[in-house]
Amino acid sequence: MQLYLGSNIPQYMERFAFFACRELGLDRLRGEITIRLGRTLDGDSFGLCWGDRQEAEIHIATKQWGKPITREDKLKTLAHELTHAHQYLTGALKCDLTSEEFKSVWHKKEYRYLPDDEADLPWEVSARYYEELIYNKWQKV
Repeated sequence: MQLYLGSNIPQYMERFAFFACRELGLDRLRGEITIRLGRTLDGDSFGLCWGDRQEAEIHIATKQWGKPITREDKLKTLAHELTHAHQYLTGALKCDLTSEEFKSVWHKKEYRYLPDDEADLPWEVSARYYEELIYNKWQKV
């Protein structure tokens, strides 16, 4: 796996990104991951990830609703979005871009995306689990 980091990624996030990639097994996969840091994201999200079996792109925000995002939250968000990158690169998660509705396929089961139900989607539950696990391991290093 190739990891490409935006030029404004701070060193602490770079070190954490490589740590999280090893923890998730991304370092053993083929594909590319690009990580970019920006001021704000659509919907005032902390992070976004999209991809497929060849590549994934991650954007991490530095501000939400005009206030700075903490270092801890940026690292947890990075672990969360790297989990999504793993899901895309392994084919566990796929976006169905052929329909007019936004749909995702998780382990061959189709899900319709509804923003109010996002937290309950299985790939989000998994990403929250790994963000905590990886961040807590990082704290002990």
